Amino acid sequence: RFVMIGDHKQLPAVVQQRSRESRVDDPSLNAIGLSDCRNSMFERLLAKYRHNPDVCYMLTRQGRMHRDIAHFPNVAFYGGKLQEVPLEHQLAGSAHSRVRFVDVQPQNFSQTDKVNPSEASVIADELMLIWQRHQQEFDPEETVGVIVPYRNQISAIRTVLAERLNTPDHPLLHITIDTVERYQGSQRNYIIYGFTVQKVYQLRFLTETTFQEDGMTIDRKLNVAMTRAREYLILVGHRTLLSRVPLYQRPLHYCG
Repeated sequence: RFVMIGDHKQLPAVVQQRSRESRVDDPSLNAIGLSDCRNSMFERLLAKYRHNPDVCYMLTRQGRMHRDIAHFPNVAFYGGKLQEVPLEHQLAGSAHSRVRFVDVQPQNFSQTDKVNPSEASVIADELMLIWQRHQQEFDPEETVGVIVPYRNQISAIRTVLAERLNTPDHPLLHITIDTVERYQGSQRNYIIYGFTVQKVYQLRFLTETTFQEDGMTIDRKLNVAMTRAREYLILVGHRTLLSRVPLYQRPLHYCG
């Protein structure tokens, strides 16, 4: 007897094999649901028993996100079944919008598509504002974190911050700026998600973990990124480009 707890709508383990290399053709293995070595045992068992209430049960109480942040992923990815615990911070009001989208048109030249200087500058601006608002209680491990899809963009943001702060000991220089894969399981009061992408072909990379379930399009990367935030979520990207992905039109509309 055992209990497995997980969320197949968040990111799976990173697998380097391509689909043709991980495909399983053995009939006996296919019979037990093993058709692709990239799928975990959790996913295989879920596929087999997800409609059996004696085997599968969905945990519906979440204690991380403020209700305004939880609204979109709840409706888009969890069928509206998530509820707040609730904790005090989940129900708090605010003079500031809990979820914002900042439209950034790429303007500065970059030698690689994996670096977006315009977004790096805007993200640095947002970080400086958060620092000014919370410097008395600022904690690099709790106050704010930044998620971007490319490691090159991480370096670009840190470079801009270092230039503006001009001191190696400033707390903002010690915040975590990382990819969504490495942020899974973490949380911050503020999360800034910089989409970074500047070209149409990059949208495929952003949406590569998307799948369909019960009539919903589940974007694992977007889901993880948005659900890391406890109190405020700031999305930064090129609205016109991102709107080419139907799923992204919904959070862009939600954020206003």
